[in-house]
Amino acid sequence: MASSSESRIGVPRGRLLALLIGGVIAAAIVVGLAALATQEPAQPQASKPVNRAVSTPLPGQPTIVVPPIAGAPTTPAKLVAWAGARREATPGIEADLRLAAAQVAAGDIAGAQATLRGSGEPAAKTALALTQYDAAEPAKAISALAAVVAAAPNDPFVQFSYGEALLWSGQRAAGEKALRSVRDAAPDSFYGVASDDLLHPAMPAGYPPFVLAENAPSSSLAVLKQKAAAAPNDAQAQVNYGAALIAAGQRSTAVDAFDAALAVDPGLVEAKVGKIISSYAKDNPAGSFGQMGPLVRDNPSDPSPRLHLALMLLWLHDTDTARAELRQVAAVDPSSRLSQVAKQLLATM
Repeated sequence: MASSSESRIGVPRGRLLALLIGGVIAAAIVVGLAALATQEPAQPQASKPVNRAVSTPLPGQPTIVVPPIAGAPTTPAKLVAWAGARREATPGIEADLRLAAAQVAAGDIAGAQATLRGSGEPAAKTALALTQYDAAEPAKAISALAAVVAAAPNDPFVQFSYGEALLWSGQRAAGEKALRSVRDAAPDSFYGVASDDLLHPAMPAGYPPFVLAENAPSSSLAVLKQKAAAAPNDAQAQVNYGAALIAAGQRSTAVDAFDAALAVDPGLVEAKVGKIISSYAKDNPAGSFGQMGPLVRDNPSDPSPRLHLALMLLWLHDTDTARAELRQVAAVDPSSRLSQVAKQLLATM
């Protein structure tokens, strides 16, 4: 994946945007979107298979990818100590993987292998094979990974790691097939999203966010779910719940929430926008653009479709067109929340 120790063992960097925006606007979020807007498309790197046409093995090793934990240190040495302490307090395969990932990020391959050899879990065997991967002779590690996959065909970490290693070995078609299997089985899961990111390395990680036109109630996802269930004929309650689901990474469930809103009010533009954003597919971004474009055309005075069109354009690195769309959003109703979002983003761009 990426070369930094933080992105090696956590969420791919771009996914943070989709997790953060949700229902609130803050300066840090706008700055983050601006950084994406000014970012050049991903360039080939030794440690990342950014060119999907490459069929030769990549140098280096595929990484041990584990979900992040809030508050974890970012410096390698501190991360190893932190992960080691967590492992002592709460032993188990997750702790083993997290410590091994930290050790690899710190350059201590031998330490990671020692951590993993004590466990007979399929995930530990998988991670151990990753640490033993040799770019000059990848077949041995690939064979070991294939054996674990056969024994644990439903383990997403095992499946993801196998697909990742296949990409590194130059077996692009087989690697993509394995990653698509992980993604399609659980598209909203950590490894489902990570698989989709690895399948589309030229795109920012994660997915375009959804921004509500008005500030949502300051409530937890569980409370918003209860409110939506208690008021099935309140379209805005369904939209608020859908927005919170997207912010939580539950995009598939968000589609249902927006469908519920549209069942109450078929013409509700914000619900249509939310459904398009929650259905955004990296395999077929044209499908989302084909829906959002007419929505922009048919609702020129509504800033929501145009703002989200601009966000989707950022996922294709089309910053010039995104900037033009944001200018129009800012001019529609300067006092509206979405116009303020567009203005702040333009200012930082």
